[in-house]
Amino acid sequence: MNRLLRDARFRRILLGDAVSSLGDSMLFLSLAVWTKNLTGSDAAAGLVFLCLNAPGLLAPLLGHVVDRVSRKKLLMGMMAAMAVIVLALLVVRTAQDVWIIYLVAFCYGVLFSTPVFDALLKDLLPARDAAPARSLLVTVQQGLRIVSPAVGVGIYLAFGGWVLAVVDAATFLIAIACLASVKIVESEPEPAAPLRQSLTAGARHLRQLPLLGRLTLMCVIFMAGAGLLESSTFAAIEQGLGFEAAYFSVIMMLQGGGSILGGLLSGRLVTGLGEARASALGYLVCGAGVLLFQVPYWPGYTLGTVLFGAGMPLIFVALGTAQQLYAPARLQGRLGAAIGMLTNGAQTVSNAVGAAIVGFVDFRVTFGIIALAMLTGCVGVLVRPPAVPEIVSSVADSPEPQAAA
Repeated sequence: MNRLLRDARFRRILLGDAVSSLGDSMLFLSLAVWTKNLTGSDAAAGLVFLCLNAPGLLAPLLGHVVDRVSRKKLLMGMMAAMAVIVLALLVVRTAQDVWIIYLVAFCYGVLFSTPVFDALLKDLLPARDAAPARSLLVTVQQGLRIVSPAVGVGIYLAFGGWVLAVVDAATFLIAIACLASVKIVESEPEPAAPLRQSLTAGARHLRQLPLLGRLTLMCVIFMAGAGLLESSTFAAIEQGLGFEAAYFSVIMMLQGGGSILGGLLSGRLVTGLGEARASALGYLVCGAGVLLFQVPYWPGYTLGTVLFGAGMPLIFVALGTAQQLYAPARLQGRLGAAIGMLTNGAQTVSNAVGAAIVGFVDFRVTFGIIALAMLTGCVGVLVRPPAVPEIVSSVADSPEPQAAA
């Protein structure tokens, strides 16, 4: 991490990502609150999150585009477009203008479903820096998410959504300036293949590399369990702990604190233990945290929340590191799209199931199912662990292009 922080290029990438993440996190919750205030409808507010998630269905096509063009120019172009699109919120005044909020949310979903940033890291960072870099990125993102939603809602309530839109547009411009200042030697696109073959290349790579496929499968199981957590948490707070629902914000802050700790440690652990054992440790820590949710006293629940937050970065840093190390540079987009579609799809379905069953299934039963999913991930990674494949080098591992950069 110290070596990375001394690298001016990575510092600028980290700053740009942090500023952009801050603007994104401030806006998301505020869009739903804004829609609720305009329409008075919970369903209308919920459609904001549907618009954010729906573009994930386009992930294979977006991944194909990422692997065919300059990733840096694509990312800068998408952020520039979002800086303009988000300003459409300036004309929102009444319930008849809610479609503009939905449009902005959908465009945000397209940006987040395009795995261009992860693909760019393959050409930016040598293999030795894959885990520490992702560790730093996760740590900063989780730290910002502790305060950014509250700051965003505070700006919205104090000054209105129009001010928040301008602030968010400014964060995109800062991120673009940071990225533009970084010289990156990008890998050349491979010869064009038939579209159908190209769209399925990421999924085929998962099948061909048992380690990467196993890590992805266990992460899908993890996300399927984690998706039940959100609905059950409110029931646990009110029925188990006897607190008001507003305590959920405290839970999120505690989880974020645990994620910062886990993020700081994850780079070293993934490098030292390897992706499989590090992710198994992450599942074990998350599972132990969920088991503590069964304790109807706030000290046990608090400790469980911190443990759950600390375990998550290990899981995602291990999977992201394996993706970067064991796939060619010009497959990163399609591979990231395949992994994202599987994991996000599992979480979306799980969220719907959790909302449907929370009214008649005791939260302790749900927590038991979630803990079982976490422990399944731990065992599933460790039992007959697949062989570690050879690292696929990129232009970032070649001294000449990096000297030019």
